[in-house]
Amino acid sequence: MKTVIVSIVVVAMIAVVVCLVPLKEVAYTVMVDYEDIETYYEDVPYEDTETYIEDVLLTFEADGYVKRVKGTETSSITIGGYTETITKEGYLDVACVAVTNTDTVAGIFKVSFDVARPTFGEITLKHSALLEPGQTKVAECPADYLGDWTYTVTPPTKGIEQGRTVTKYQQVERERTVTKQRQETRYKRVTLLEFLLRYQ
Repeated sequence: MKTVIVSIVVVAMIAVVVCLVPLKEVAYTVMVDYEDIETYYEDVPYEDTETYIEDVLLTFEADGYVKRVKGTETSSITIGGYTETITKEGYLDVACVAVTNTDTVAGIFKVSFDVARPTFGEITLKHSALLEPGQTKVAECPADYLGDWTYTVTPPTKGIEQGRTVTKYQQVERERTVTKQRQETRYKRVTLLEFLLRYQ
């Protein structure tokens, strides 16, 4: 009977050791958070000066006036083989525009007249002249009748380098802290029964 009791106690102790006392070390993995430095690029605006060429009109001065020109008109008449020459003096009105190039570069200036009755027809209504800086030239339009005459001066253009502020973007390297996950191997002690049931 003592042997049976001792056997029962031994079996009970073995059962307690197998079921309850951690005896075996096993490895297992878990996901753990960790912080890392991540590099990224960001578009950052900045201001820059950009150059471009702009066409601008040359500067000038114009003065319109009328001058009277004394002239002689000669005509002939023939009657019965006899020719009579008639000379008549008179005055002719001439519309004038004095144009001065006040700019720093040379250019061709155009002058257009608008008169009631030009003496020599439309050919005298438009004039072009190459003017050096500071130079003055006079365009003239003789007229049998001026009326309310006007004129227009059309200057040439020149290219001037200009600057303007524009917004541009550049990529700048930045860093930020981010949370990532990784697998980590850990170890724990398990009972012999748990080891046999779960890890074998």
